[in-house]
Amino acid sequence: MGYLDTYQSSSISIDELDRKIIDLLKADGRITYKDISTRLDIPEATARYRVQRLLHAEFIQIQAWPNPKCFGVPHAAILHLFVENGWVNQVADQLSHLEEVQFVAITAGRHNIVVDVNFGKHEELLAFFDKLASMSGIIRYETQIILRLLKAKYQYTLN
Repeated sequence: MGYLDTYQSSSISIDELDRKIIDLLKADGRITYKDISTRLDIPEATARYRVQRLLHAEFIQIQAWPNPKCFGVPHAAILHLFVENGWVNQVADQLSHLEEVQFVAITAGRHNIVVDVNFGKHEELLAFFDKLASMSGIIRYETQIILRLLKAKYQYTLN
């Protein structure tokens, strides 16, 4: 068992230094431990330990976000699904395993599930609709094709 294995997200709390480190990582996920230590005036070992602790406890994730346009899937659609009671979790789980689905959320309100889908050609979107038709529990769905994407950046703020 390593020194970080004892941390669980429920067993650690974050402080002001962790918040500052997270802000630096939000601005540049490739920032080095040395740069973090220099900017925050802390030892490099502290920066390394804090980042690894936050990652291991799943407080943060550091990921690359490819540009869909560069990978042949320049189009996107948002779908609002109306699902039968008792089927919501199963449908959401099925959707989350589909490659073309980029975002799945179970929601409260008029519809049960919101899905973001990326596709290259309209035929690919039609094929996705065929997959939806084969899923049990879906009553109907409404589709919004994104004509122009102005912002696709999830920057959650920390309180």
